Amino acid sequence: MRFLPLAFLLACGGGPQLSNLRCRDPKACQDVEDPLKVLLAVDFLDDTGTLGQGVLNLRVDGNTQQTVSLSDMFAAQGIAAGTKKGTLQVDDDMTLDKMSQGQQVSVSLVAVNGQGDGSNEPNITFTLHLGGP
Repeated sequence: MRFLPLAFLLACGGGPQLSNLRCRDPKACQDVEDPLKVLLAVDFLDDTGTLGQGVLNLRVDGNTQQTVSLSDMFAAQGIAAGTKKGTLQVDDDMTLDKMSQGQQVSVSLVAVNGQGDGSNEPNITFTLHLGGP
């Protein structure tokens, strides 16, 4: 019986969920003019409706590189405050210590809603292309 509260918490989730992290253009993740900018989209679900009051951590190879305000992202993308389900478009400027043509890069996202609940961490791996097509 000691495990019942933990099982209940696991069954209810607790934080926002991110899913279907993908490149906005199926042919390429990278911006044509800036190869260190990736253009992504991710679906979100937050039963509390407070995701727009939280932050999004943009991570590269397991390390957070930027934390952005979700209220700013919601406003810029015309997503109403209190929205519980939708899709975010994310432009992530990566900083890489070492860059090389054909390098494998893993980009992931972690959202924290307005109640301080963290999400799962979907990721996408792609091959870095520098210069030319």
